[in-house]
Amino acid sequence: MNTASYTIRQFSIADVDAYKRIRLEALEKEPGMFGNSHAMEAAMPHEDWVNRIVNPEHARFGLYCNDELIGLTAIIIDAENPAEAYMTQSYIRKEHRGKGLSTLLYDARIAWAKENGVKVLTISHRKSNLASKAANQKYGFVYHHTDSRTWPDGMTEDNVHYALHI
Repeated sequence: MNTASYTIRQFSIADVDAYKRIRLEALEKEPGMFGNSHAMEAAMPHEDWVNRIVNPEHARFGLYCNDELIGLTAIIIDAENPAEAYMTQSYIRKEHRGKGLSTLLYDARIAWAKENGVKVLTISHRKSNLASKAANQKYGFVYHHTDSRTWPDGMTEDNVHYALHI
């Protein structure tokens, strides 16, 4: 019998250390899936981690299995155009993947965006990240453009961008 209960909630200042741990775990275990490297973020001062949590134009969410933090996601309002926001930093530990949990990540960010007056969401992924593509397509994101990128793992591969009007 599966007694796992999955929930998602926005991180608060009290969660900054937990956020840092799961974010660094994500960067270490999936170095090719994120725009930043583990080394870069591991060297960030504590104040930068705090600012990520308390900035009102950002939201970072923790995904929990019972009381264990097993994933995260984020959304960042575009400083130059507050009607747009970028969805980023999604990670779920491997043993919890394939259970439809990305729905919780998307629903939390979309709800937050609507509450904060965002009209357009953007998201991107490494071309080979088919799970990310499937998730954003499920929500109706539409292809916008592609650019080439050298990822933190040293590989050069297309970064595919999508947009969703909400």
